[in-house]
Amino acid sequence: MRKTFQINYEWDIVHIRSEVREMAREMGFDELDQARIVQSVSELARNVIQYADHGNIWVEAVEEEERRGIKVQVQDAGPGIANFDEITKGKKQTFGETSGLQHVGMLMDEMKQIPVDSGTCVEVIKWLNTCKH
Repeated sequence: MRKTFQINYEWDIVHIRSEVREMAREMGFDELDQARIVQSVSELARNVIQYADHGNIWVEAVEEEERRGIKVQVQDAGPGIANFDEITKGKKQTFGETSGLQHVGMLMDEMKQIPVDSGTCVEVIKWLNTCKH
């Protein structure tokens, strides 16, 4: 299961949020994790609108070893983020895009920057918690 979305306008985010929530629900994520995933997608999509005007989001189910999860890649055609690791690890304390990326890093299990020729590509993964206490 893989879906692709284009981000051109702020109102595109509403549709994307709805589709991603449904995918996460169908995969078995509980309501709290669905909210975390949707909030992360919103933050990343808003960064595209704010800093790059347009971009794409790819969302897909992933399996790795004995784990299942949802992977989201967001790519834009903006100026890029030169200090991504500093920003996401909280070493650089500024406002705007940085705080959004830090927030996404807290909500998701994995986050990394994917090298691209131009713009920025960020990949995040949320793993399905199969242990219920």
